[in-house]
Amino acid sequence: MRTSPTALDYRQRTLLKLETVLFIADGPEQAIALHPLFCRFRSPVHVVVTGARRGLTGKSLEDVLRSTECANAGSVFVHDLDLTTADDLAAASAAATETSRLIHALRPSVLIHVHRDQPMFHVLNSLARAEGLTAIGLPAGEIRHALWLSELSIKTLQRWHDVELDVVVITDRRPHSLSRLLQSTNSAYYLGDAVNLKLHLEQTADRVTRMLVNGYTWRHGKKIVRHRIQKGGLMPAIVESWYPSSDHNYAVLLEDDIEVSPLYYVWAKYSILKYRYSENATQLMYGISLYSPRHLELLPQGRRPFDPVQAIGDEYHARIPYLTQVPCSWGAVYFPEHWREFHGYLTSRLEDLRQYQLLNISVPNSRSQRWKKSWKKYFIELVYLRGYVMLYPNFQHFESFSTNHLEFGTHIKKERTNSLDEFLVPLMQRDTILSQLPGERLPDFDGLPVLDLWGQRVSHPLLESIGAEWHKNVSACPRAPLGRFDPQDLLCPFVRPTKKAKVVPKKTGEPHQAVEPLEYVTVYIDAVEPIQDDLAPKPIDISQMTTVESEITHEDDEFRDMAQDVERLVALAQTFTTTTTTITTTTTNPH
Repeated sequence: MRTSPTALDYRQRTLLKLETVLFIADGPEQAIALHPLFCRFRSPVHVVVTGARRGLTGKSLEDVLRSTECANAGSVFVHDLDLTTADDLAAASAAATETSRLIHALRPSVLIHVHRDQPMFHVLNSLARAEGLTAIGLPAGEIRHALWLSELSIKTLQRWHDVELDVVVITDRRPHSLSRLLQSTNSAYYLGDAVNLKLHLEQTADRVTRMLVNGYTWRHGKKIVRHRIQKGGLMPAIVESWYPSSDHNYAVLLEDDIEVSPLYYVWAKYSILKYRYSENATQLMYGISLYSPRHLELLPQGRRPFDPVQAIGDEYHARIPYLTQVPCSWGAVYFPEHWREFHGYLTSRLEDLRQYQLLNISVPNSRSQRWKKSWKKYFIELVYLRGYVMLYPNFQHFESFSTNHLEFGTHIKKERTNSLDEFLVPLMQRDTILSQLPGERLPDFDGLPVLDLWGQRVSHPLLESIGAEWHKNVSACPRAPLGRFDPQDLLCPFVRPTKKAKVVPKKTGEPHQAVEPLEYVTVYIDAVEPIQDDLAPKPIDISQMTTVESEITHEDDEFRDMAQDVERLVALAQTFTTTTTTITTTTTNPH
């Protein structure tokens, strides 16, 4: 235990030049909360306590480290500031002075402390900024959900505040569903981050929905509300709901019939830091799914049951996350560069369909070719040609960070609602993320299994090769190198042979009869008395109107396609379950 920096501290900094983390625990409660985290670090860390007047001495903490199962106890160096006052303001000022001396001696790269609206927290944040440190303030009750910090490199931890994740909600006339979604997002763990909520209301949103949105209090950041003035359907509602403001601005896209796990942000933040800001960051990954699908949706014959453990094979850990090209629309995080590229791609594709119809882009053997009004159809085209992939969770019993209640209204008939349980997945309530992952950490990108659009094991080079070969069939421009995020090379139509127009001789018809001259007459009428107020038209209240079936032009044909598949898919699942049970029984009782 040390009460002040020594010559040894300066010599160790010079000789070892190790990047390190500095923890600050102001009292026993904070030390108890931080204990599981600093004990998981494999590299040396320094823990600062504020002394007996604040409730915890350095010697007491060292005794605790020796008596508990602290895997890194030999590499945890304790420093006692031994503050002489218990007053919060005075203690914060004194702690800043003493901690500054330690920072100059130890030169840590990251400072981790407890997020709490007290002088000590704010003073330490200011000190970290002044010293050029990354300060990570975690709520005491959420530190147990951030133990994966110890698995990230110091350079990755220094990017903690670079990540700006927006929660984007798209809603129409389902206030009950929206209320359930908002309650689940508000109850999630956000690890002390400021997270903005962006609510997008369709033009037909009823009064109850508008009142719910206007009166809703978002506790984790800014609430931003947008209301469309012209109904556009689900495609523009989704695609226009978010456009990244920078290459560090991410969005989790949520329709109002989705519900999220309290751990959804934890999964998203961990995955973003791991695969976007680590040493092996990749440009091939375009997003992170919160949902674990039970079905394959892009087979030409329709949806079929899907078991990821069976698909990835025995050579992988059973609970390893996997990569696939299929975009998730039931709760997912999308990355800024890829979404920006998709915006440009979709804009050009729709403009071509509306005017010129020169492009001939498709995905062979994909059921998405039947969808004309689904944004996923065009996203699938982009990822197929680029070789992009999305990360999917693979926890036991399809445990997920989002689920979809599939309240389609007019898309699904009432008698089919029981069948829709096939699409519901359990939400992770108890944090078992690390305990289920192989080695209690997210694997490196190159160590993740890869599946194509149809759930078949492939490799990244194979996806790249398939995309490059198919590019020759859909675009006349050479394929651009990875990382430009510009779709223009995909949008070059082939020159079509021009045909000479046939000269058709004009037919000589009978001459038209001359039009008789017109005579204009002006008629004067008496002034009309003003209409009484009680006879004037009354304003229409949408919330009082009967809900009518959506116009076919606004329906998402992907959802209609799924509605037609529901009963057949459930029958297949039941057959699969019966067959599996029979095989198990036969194996158990061979005679």
